[in-house]
Amino acid sequence: MQKFDVYLFDFDGTLFDTLSASKYIFTKSYEHIGFPILESDILGFTREPIPISYARIGAPKEKLLDFYQQLEHHVNSPESIALTQIYPDTYETLIDLKILEAELGIVTSNHVKCVKSVLQKFNMQTYFFSALVGIKEAPKTKPDPSPILKALEMLAYEGDKQKICYVGDSLNDCKAAIKAGIVPILLDRDHEYPNTPYLTIHSLKELLV
Repeated sequence: MQKFDVYLFDFDGTLFDTLSASKYIFTKSYEHIGFPILESDILGFTREPIPISYARIGAPKEKLLDFYQQLEHHVNSPESIALTQIYPDTYETLIDLKILEAELGIVTSNHVKCVKSVLQKFNMQTYFFSALVGIKEAPKTKPDPSPILKALEMLAYEGDKQKICYVGDSLNDCKAAIKAGIVPILLDRDHEYPNTPYLTIHSLKELLV
């Protein structure tokens, strides 16, 4: 595996297992607006921009703002943080990358407040990461490149963009990386994407091979 100067990571489904938290967040938020959902739909919600999934399932337009407010409330709730777990390969991989003097960052469609709470839960200091970009730090969400470009701005990196990678668990992550001019790496933990044009790994440890 090529070594990079900067490793940017998605948060949900990449560094941390947030599926149980997502089930709680989306179920509670849709219940609040009186629109029941199927548990089987929730994984899809985590892999596309919220307005797209909201419209796709036919949720009421007039309640979208209320829905967003509920999402933010539940994302940052103690229940959500408690349900979030760290993947077994996350901590060791990040430590090894820091030993190699790589810069690390997180680019997510989650809230930075939630990210910081989870990092604190697992005794991972925020200074570990040179950039934290969430849903409020950029004008658009992935697959738009603006969240990644915001992270690059925070890093003030002036080197070769091909020395920067973005590791994520969805095709939208890879599309955002391509648009931002950096190297996409698809983390396919469950072998869901057998035929993609992107560099694919099945464990974060493969970044160090």
